[in-house]
Amino acid sequence: MIVFCEDCGERNIVDLEEAKEKGTIRCRACNDILKFSIPKESAPSSQKPAPTQLEIRQGDHTIEISQTRPTVTMGRQEHNDLEVIDTRVSRSHARIEYRKGEFFLVDHSTNGTFVMINGQKGINLKRNEVALEGSGIITLGRKVTPDSPKAIHFVLKP
Repeated sequence: MIVFCEDCGERNIVDLEEAKEKGTIRCRACNDILKFSIPKESAPSSQKPAPTQLEIRQGDHTIEISQTRPTVTMGRQEHNDLEVIDTRVSRSHARIEYRKGEFFLVDHSTNGTFVMINGQKGINLKRNEVALEGSGIITLGRKVTPDSPKAIHFVLKP
């Protein structure tokens, strides 16, 4: 660590281990006591690791979204990754994107997308987006019960 002497301005290279042992270190030019603080060692992070994968499931159809497959589209047309046949579902209704360690549900539809994240109040998205957390249910165009064949279940995995 480099410490400049307040008295003479000399540049001193200080060994942190030596400073911890001795308590005081002197300037090599004027012998004045150098004033500095020893950086605290950072404690290990108590945060959970960011999820790296999101699994969505509708009936028997399961899709995994991750860094290798960062986008999944949902809608009424066959070109979507998850096809949902319903008159209230738009052709290209919504998508899920993986961005910088987070998963976002983005709505493009006329009738909206409903999200029920476990432990939170339901959200009605209309041409907006929300970060997905934990697990829950996504429904396109209308609210449905969790046991409905049109319910899309999601769960984030580390």
